[in-house]
Amino acid sequence: MYWQFGISRLDKQAIGDINSYLVIHPDNIDFKPDYGSGTARLTTGEKVRISFDKQSEIAKKCSQHSYPIFVQITGKLNYINEARNEYSFNADAYWRSRGIVHRLQITRAKVLGDAKPKNFVELIVWTIHSFHCRLVNWFEKLPKGLRDYGETLLLGYTRSEFYTENGGIQLLGLMHLFSISGFQVTIVYQIWRYLSQRLWIQREHSLVIVQFILIILWIFAGGVQSLIRPVFLGVSQAWRDLHWLNIDAKDAWGLALIGGVLIEPGVLHNLGGQLSYLLTFGLLWLQNRPSWYQSIWLSFFILPTLLWHTFSWHPVSLIANLIIVPVFVWFIMPVITLGILATICHFIWLQTICEWIINSMQLCIKWGERVPGECLFGRPLMLFCIVLTVLPLIWLVSQKKYWLVILICCYSIAWLTPRMFSGGFIAFFDIGQGDTTILRPTHQQITMVDVGGKFQFSQRNQKKQPVTNYQVEELIHFLKGHAIDNIQQQILTHKDIDHIGNVSDFLEQIKVAKIYVPAGMERQAKFNKRITKYIHSGGKVCPVLAGMKITKDIQVCHPIQQGVGENDDSIAVYVNFKRVRLMMTGDLSKKGEKEILKRYNLQPVDILKLGHHGSKTSTDADFVSHLKPKFGIVSAGVNNRYGHPNKETLMTAKKYHIVIYNTAKQGMIKIKWGIFNCYRLFYVHKLKH
Repeated sequence: MYWQFGISRLDKQAIGDINSYLVIHPDNIDFKPDYGSGTARLTTGEKVRISFDKQSEIAKKCSQHSYPIFVQITGKLNYINEARNEYSFNADAYWRSRGIVHRLQITRAKVLGDAKPKNFVELIVWTIHSFHCRLVNWFEKLPKGLRDYGETLLLGYTRSEFYTENGGIQLLGLMHLFSISGFQVTIVYQIWRYLSQRLWIQREHSLVIVQFILIILWIFAGGVQSLIRPVFLGVSQAWRDLHWLNIDAKDAWGLALIGGVLIEPGVLHNLGGQLSYLLTFGLLWLQNRPSWYQSIWLSFFILPTLLWHTFSWHPVSLIANLIIVPVFVWFIMPVITLGILATICHFIWLQTICEWIINSMQLCIKWGERVPGECLFGRPLMLFCIVLTVLPLIWLVSQKKYWLVILICCYSIAWLTPRMFSGGFIAFFDIGQGDTTILRPTHQQITMVDVGGKFQFSQRNQKKQPVTNYQVEELIHFLKGHAIDNIQQQILTHKDIDHIGNVSDFLEQIKVAKIYVPAGMERQAKFNKRITKYIHSGGKVCPVLAGMKITKDIQVCHPIQQGVGENDDSIAVYVNFKRVRLMMTGDLSKKGEKEILKRYNLQPVDILKLGHHGSKTSTDADFVSHLKPKFGIVSAGVNNRYGHPNKETLMTAKKYHIVIYNTAKQGMIKIKWGIFNCYRLFYVHKLKH
């Protein structure tokens, strides 16, 4: 309650321009090619997310020092961005779970010197963080394999591009290996007990000291949520060995859960915390089972939680956990340690061997990603997740085989649900100042209109590191959340970057049967360059003209003649599903809309997607009057420089009593219908005032 009260109090705080002072610890800062970001503390005591230019004084100081700095700043305080699309990462919810509500964009900064701790405890915490920061900077100079695995497994520091560069980890269900957690705590605990015996330290003193070591480890790793549970269990184990606490393992787990929630109230809001507690709870019931049985049973026990977050499961993950986990514990961890010692002692030949071994492991995990057989479930219903988590426990306790049959049947139903019983939807994806629409009347018939994209103004990535296209990642995540792994029809309305800029990255990640473009655009060299790989892999590009049908429900109304893919060559489609009618015109001008009216006697529609992001060059009054839409959809970016949607367009909509929904204000807009009911309109985001 106190935690929630604190969050509510921060919500009421005024936002906008701010002049204040910050304490910034370099260990809490990450650098991207163009900017730096991280967490800092205002003099009021509030912890905030910050971002600043990489050329600023803060960036220079943080890259050169490891001790906290005191900074005078001018900037803009705002709320952390919420998820703007269904199934997208919700940064606002994540940071709220860690007690952070606001983000601060720093425009001017002056470093006043080193920060001074308020008390002895803060001095200790800062000292530990400074040591961690120096270690991270040292690890950054190691060869790539040793650097990635060393930082992640030993320091609890995960580089932003780690999972992009190390493919296969998520698909093979190995994410628990690459987060500092119970595995590392157990090693530290056992190493200390072994050393204390060899150093003739009294048992009671050793058990007291190990508690401080575990707390220091948690601070050292940045207070990560996945460490709270093992640290609590380690401390409670020491208390039991000291006879300060007389409880069994199950009670100790319960105390660790209560303690974890008290220290970090949001610990169960995130995947790391959920898996940490679930895995150890499962182990409480498996103490007398062989290790292979434990591995397989635990894989199924945590599977519903993984499906909720990642939407898919691969059978090879069972084998991967059986083989790779012991290999990591008994081989890779010693190799990493040996490689680091070799670096310290300047044994380059030994460092090279260790690097080769780690690179080989990375390659094996990456190959696992290519093994066919991934089962895409989408996001199961919450009820399914609860049932599928409880059933393995019932099966384990009862030892009745029919519970296993029930478990398999439930998973089969969970897999079939999005394919047979989920109805249809139209999703106007919030992709910023661009366009992307997904049409899914049935699971077997998926059509996408445009893929979004944005202009790249910065060219600072001189090292040619892999750059994640977050728009495409978000789009793929949404599709997987609905158990969609291939697109039957991809319509690209015209050649503007904000409509097709992401097509290359998108085609690399998902299978597309056919691409439809306005006639003439298929001959454009720049466009063909974007889809070269797709064409070489046997993909089909189909030019279309008015009068053609893409599916039985999607009629092409424009272009009337061949062009080169300009705005006035845009594909316009009339969509007539049983539950809902929709008109989409790309960036077509009023002239093109009038041409459509002359050629076709279109039936009234339920929804009109306003042309050209709501620009005054589109949405002709006669066109609107004829179609009589109930709702108008605008796809535009937040605070876009074009002023979309235009006031003139909004006045036209108001004149004809059209309710306008704007992705800039509401995020993704989704029209959904079930098997037996009419369509309903939802939106994802709600602006804070």
